[in-house]
Amino acid sequence: MLSRMRSFLTGFTPPEPAIPKDRHRIPCAGLDLEARDVVLTNGLVIDKRLDVEKLEKTLFTLVQTKFPRAGARLVLVNGIPHRFDANTPPVLFTTENYDEGYHSPDRPTIPICSRQPSAQPMPLLQQYFRSKGCPTSLDGFLKPDVPLVHVHVTTFDDLSFVGITSSHVTFDAMGTGIFLRTWTRIINGEDEDSIPGMPWDAAPFESFKGKDVSNRKGWFDLAFFSKLNFIVRFVYRILKDTEEVMRLVCVPKTFLDAAKEEINNQLRLEGSQEWVGSVDVLMAWWYKTAYAHRSPKDTTPIHIHMPMDLRGFPVFPGNAKLSIPYINNSALSIAIPPIPVNAFRTESLASLALRIRRTILAYTADLDWMRAAVQFRCAYPFKDVFPRTAWRGVCHAFELAGCQVYRARLFWGVFLRI
Repeated sequence: MLSRMRSFLTGFTPPEPAIPKDRHRIPCAGLDLEARDVVLTNGLVIDKRLDVEKLEKTLFTLVQTKFPRAGARLVLVNGIPHRFDANTPPVLFTTENYDEGYHSPDRPTIPICSRQPSAQPMPLLQQYFRSKGCPTSLDGFLKPDVPLVHVHVTTFDDLSFVGITSSHVTFDAMGTGIFLRTWTRIINGEDEDSIPGMPWDAAPFESFKGKDVSNRKGWFDLAFFSKLNFIVRFVYRILKDTEEVMRLVCVPKTFLDAAKEEINNQLRLEGSQEWVGSVDVLMAWWYKTAYAHRSPKDTTPIHIHMPMDLRGFPVFPGNAKLSIPYINNSALSIAIPPIPVNAFRTESLASLALRIRRTILAYTADLDWMRAAVQFRCAYPFKDVFPRTAWRGVCHAFELAGCQVYRARLFWGVFLRI
């Protein structure tokens, strides 16, 4: 922390540590370092007892043969071992077994999501998703020979919990999905030669380095006293309202599909060529729900930032898209034009979803902006830039059929401070 404060105030950057000779050295891309202090745990609750030995074996195969970058050790650079073994495992895999059913008055009740969106108290399931020694901060991953990915499996007779914890330096949300989907293919017994992987030395953002760029849209490079003012006001707000309530937010896909179809049908009846997608409906519903308590006369502008996956856009060398299953960070943020908070009460779901879709289309049509935004982050990976308001979330769906899974649920907690 002291070194980061020194860097913030003086611009000092500590020297890079030496990498052992038995490691491949892969520098982190600028996009990997933007959320470097964030540690993510994706938790799966599966309605069957899983084969733990199969999970461990296939997970090790996954990292060794498809994603060796996930087996790196983080020291501001990715130090990838030349080979993995019992002393240098590709991931830290831990298990805990209970020879009984899960349901008990002493354990948290696992909510059942209905067909309509809902928000309910988040069950305290961390002990089943993370081992006691699992890192919870960037400093934990910076300790000697600590793998970047930790997987903890807790099994009961009728349930299994699978927690995948990593530093945000390792994955973004889409990268996590790629990693997990590939794991399920190996679990299901697919021919490994037919499953694509990511080379250990993949560096698709290398060509963006060394460019003369300005700041990116939606983010602000504040001067020293402006930064100080921002931080003081932010901390004061936290101290003034110290309570954080963790909620489990369930938005069924059937609800999103039905709402999207209804909105698009209405647009067609009106002769419009516009359309909305599921993500637009999801975000519009979320903000209508989150700000439903605000006064109809409240015009406070709300600035929304949404993640945008770069993998499918031709912004890489040769105007190409990413042709490999890239698990590291490859996302930018889209800044929605400010929306007065009372609009979330007065406007329809369709109107708000269209606001979001129009902004997404405007951003994704501007490939030069995408390149410039990536160049900025690669040029200034440690630069503190400030959004006006930031919130984002991503949903995943997949199946671990090869482990006798009938249904998998992804639990994702959201801290609300409104």
